[in-house]
Amino acid sequence: MTEAPTIWLRYLEDLRPHLRGRDHRGKKGSLRWLEALVAERGGRAGTVRNILYKDLGSPEEKERLYGVLADLYREAGLTPPPPPPELFLETARKALGRDKRRIFRRFLKELEAGERPQMVVVGGPATGKGVLLSALGRALSALPGKEPVLLNLGGELAQALVPLSEALGVGEEVRALLAQLSPTQPYGLQGALQQEVLLLLAQALNREGRPLLLRAEAEGTLEGLPLRGPDGNRKGLAAWLEPFLKRLSIPSLAALSEPPPTLPYQPLSPPSREEARRFVRERLPHLPPERLEALVNQAGRNFGELSRLVLLEAAKHDPKTPLQDDPALRPLLQALSAFSPEADPAFPLELLEKALGKPIERFSQAEKALLDWVGEGLVRPALRSLLPEEAPSALHRLALDHFPRENLFRKLYHARKAGERRVLLELLEEDPARLALLPGLWEEAEGWPKEEREALAGVVVRYRAVLGQYAHPEAEEALKVLSQSENPALRTWARIKAAEAKADAALYREAEELLPPKRDLEHLDETARAEGLLVMAAVERWKGDYEKAACFVAEAEGLPVAPFLKDRVQLWRGLVAKDLGRYEEALKALSQVGHDPLLLGRARYQMGDLLMRLGRLEAQARMAEGLKALEEAGAPKDEVARVRARYATLLRRLGRYEEAEEALKKALAEAEDPFTRARVESEGGILQAAWGRPFAALELLARAEAYFRTTKERPKEARYRHLRTLFRLGATYLLLEAGQPYRPPFLGGLTAPQAERLLKDLLTAIPEEATDRYTALRLDTLSLLSLLLPPEEGKALLKPFLSLENPYLRAQARLGYAEVLARGGGFGEALAQVVALPPLEDPGLLAQARAVEVLALLGLGEEEAAWQKLLEGAKDLPPAFRFQLGRALGRFCPKLEARLSPSPLALSEALGLHLANPD
Repeated sequence: MTEAPTIWLRYLEDLRPHLRGRDHRGKKGSLRWLEALVAERGGRAGTVRNILYKDLGSPEEKERLYGVLADLYREAGLTPPPPPPELFLETARKALGRDKRRIFRRFLKELEAGERPQMVVVGGPATGKGVLLSALGRALSALPGKEPVLLNLGGELAQALVPLSEALGVGEEVRALLAQLSPTQPYGLQGALQQEVLLLLAQALNREGRPLLLRAEAEGTLEGLPLRGPDGNRKGLAAWLEPFLKRLSIPSLAALSEPPPTLPYQPLSPPSREEARRFVRERLPHLPPERLEALVNQAGRNFGELSRLVLLEAAKHDPKTPLQDDPALRPLLQALSAFSPEADPAFPLELLEKALGKPIERFSQAEKALLDWVGEGLVRPALRSLLPEEAPSALHRLALDHFPRENLFRKLYHARKAGERRVLLELLEEDPARLALLPGLWEEAEGWPKEEREALAGVVVRYRAVLGQYAHPEAEEALKVLSQSENPALRTWARIKAAEAKADAALYREAEELLPPKRDLEHLDETARAEGLLVMAAVERWKGDYEKAACFVAEAEGLPVAPFLKDRVQLWRGLVAKDLGRYEEALKALSQVGHDPLLLGRARYQMGDLLMRLGRLEAQARMAEGLKALEEAGAPKDEVARVRARYATLLRRLGRYEEAEEALKKALAEAEDPFTRARVESEGGILQAAWGRPFAALELLARAEAYFRTTKERPKEARYRHLRTLFRLGATYLLLEAGQPYRPPFLGGLTAPQAERLLKDLLTAIPEEATDRYTALRLDTLSLLSLLLPPEEGKALLKPFLSLENPYLRAQARLGYAEVLARGGGFGEALAQVVALPPLEDPGLLAQARAVEVLALLGLGEEEAAWQKLLEGAKDLPPAFRFQLGRALGRFCPKLEARLSPSPLALSEALGLHLANPD
């Protein structure tokens, strides 16, 4: 029996055996009967057929049909099946805000595609973490085998971790570890035991295989002890959980109250007014509009407060307003307003007692009723709607003195409210990202004294720069303030940041024009100087002067910069090390780039590009990760186009031509700058040559060659791109004249006069630079040229490259040299070259190695061994490379024809098809 084409039809077919007889609508379970039933429920009968057979219909019609089917299941004494997942998307659309809806949709989409989504979201109180997790939990529960594990962490964690461990079958082991914890132990031992608990739970969850939905507050304890890492240092809950999250191999969504140290995360924003209205309307559908607005106004952008008010409303108990005007309660309400910001509502009771001048024992019942206890010694307001909007600055000053420096949010919040701008600016200059905790501060600072406003302008520019938001109105206003400063150092730094904005948007010529002379950097502090040096490095790298770029980066790296700049320094250190062939240094630096989405995307792409140059299969995952991160971070279109074109090159080298062609089409559509477009066309040309389409290749390459030859843009980079395009033209003529597509393996003995002329002319034009790109270009050129020359001449060309440092290029040179040896009759020596190679991952190198091995074995008279090696080696190659392996060997191995079935095809094509389609 064939499977039903949609989930809807499957639900109906499972139900039909339980529906018997007829009624006024017709035979129960028939299509017409169901259409009539849906029409009676207010639906359109015509939609039923489309939903059942094509899964086409509006969310409302699908919800109605599901409701009808669920009722029929219940009437038949059956448990209704789960709603199709798409209905949860519609429910989520109603209940969630845009940011949370996007996360919800992406998680389910990746899960349904068979992927393993692992996401981290970060938001303070009242940003809707619970609403998101609740919606996702309902959706997952409806998917077979995806019932989620729910974990809510805060306060004493053992209360949640022990029941979880018991449910996962590791309760005894976890309790044994917890029993070893003691306040008298060294901190390092406490941290190690705590991490063992997390490791045990992660392993158990991985075995269970179900998705994990985790919510975590900012702080917690375990068996009454502070949370610690393996080094013994105290950790917030987010930092403490990070190793646990990294060990998970199951789908997971972690909603944290604070950012993790290195994991990428997505921030959650508080609900908009429309989200708040939807929240109330869904729970109180009959509430009059004016009362709904009153509740939303009272709660503000706080889901927790809104939930409480909705509950009160549902219980027919309207909160009364006279409490705010009671003089006996006013001091308490003012203190609660000062000490309990929405982002961090809990605070020490000790601070409240100090503000009111009396201990808790002397509080009135009314005062106590306004407090919620949230932990040992911590309180918060029972109902925020009663609090005045502003509190006396003296209360904020009291709180500023009370909280330790480690509590950054509190120090920032109370310094702002108390008007202590010196303290505030000192904290912000340490790390501009802290500005995220103080929305609206720039606007508020319009009336500040000039010097303080300029200091804040510097913070704003750096904060927006880290986010890649150079065009944000705040960033533009702040840059204007700095550029008009009487302080020459600030004016110089403003030019640097304006240039950085242009470089970040890939507008390098404009960036170069904005940059100040290097001597002007001497008047700046170390961090500002490093920022200037990195922009200068970006411009030089764009121009193709890698040595100069490396000098600028080295100078920046030697400066004691602020922590917020270290990611950018590491990225640039990795880039220039990669350009100069210092591979391990580059990979190490790039892997240390943290969670800033744009920088992380660039670092992962560059890691992928470097791993591709080294012939490592891991390259594909890293480059795909980088491309995805850049797209999600809103990178400039031309940057995405360049990365996508490079990704297409990687796919071509893996033999995945269809995917490469799709990527290049998309890159061409994205490319806006003529330089980028020509680069994509050049990549597209060599892909066409690999496909075996010479005229399509020539069309693309001719356009790219003309552009790179005549452009005045980026002369050094244009020169390299022009030479690389000339090589690709040579490869295309090799296809046109000799029938050899640019696809491994490559075997010589070919004749292609135009290709030979192009390649020989190119050799004389390639500069004697020791950079990786020019070494690779020279070797590629010599490798193709050796296919057109007698073996002795080919050996002489390739021999100087046999000891290259780059392992991929070294293997390429050795395999080319081995091919020439085999063609010249040096079969034993050729075989020795192949056998001496380290294990190869790159499928192109593997194809070349197999071809040379088979040639050498046949030359040594080992016909059976050659045939077995050919069949065995072809298995691990992509189909395109298997076909080319047969075509190439067919020219040299006439004896292999006896191994094939009779065919009118020439041996080359017959052998190619046999290897490409072994079954």
